[in-house]
Amino acid sequence: MSQLASALSRIAADLDSYRVPWALIGGLAVSVRSEPRTTRDVDVALVVAGDDEAEALVRFLVGRGYRFRSEGVLEQRAAQRMATVRLETPGQEDWGVVVDLMFASSGIEAEVIARARPVEVFENVTAPVASRGHLIALKVLAGRKRDEVDALGLISWASPRELDHAREALELITERGYHRDRDLLRILETWVRDVDPS
Repeated sequence: MSQLASALSRIAADLDSYRVPWALIGGLAVSVRSEPRTTRDVDVALVVAGDDEAEALVRFLVGRGYRFRSEGVLEQRAAQRMATVRLETPGQEDWGVVVDLMFASSGIEAEVIARARPVEVFENVTAPVASRGHLIALKVLAGRKRDEVDALGLISWASPRELDHAREALELITERGYHRDRDLLRILETWVRDVDPS
């Protein structure tokens, strides 16, 4: 089993044992929902009631051997919430696989998790994977060049219904104030035209 597969298996087991709702997002989820791509980390969306619950989960994981990364914790200013916590998986080596725990980075974590479906990501490693529409929305929100490439790949596989689902998700992100002062729907429509200019 690869180091990445082992890391996903480990975090999946730990999150399930803690009984926290979660879903795989990021590069691994993109690989499941479109074309496989290289990634070195595991990104998960989680639903917790607030920062106290997020901190309790992080303490639980640290107690299980996970380590804080130097960049540690990112805040979501609009919501005044802990957005992301970056950990490394436990392991024999000096470093493990990076695991990003997304608590309040998009404002639609609950919707992402509700629509996620179990998929065998690696042989004998199953995880709830975010839908294609939600992944497109999250990539538009993230907005880096790598995210644009991922979104274009996802869009090329998306049905009209999945694109509508992405639009609905972007509307929710904007309504909830997580849009980072950007016109996310306009960005999506530009990328959709890039994939299918007709």
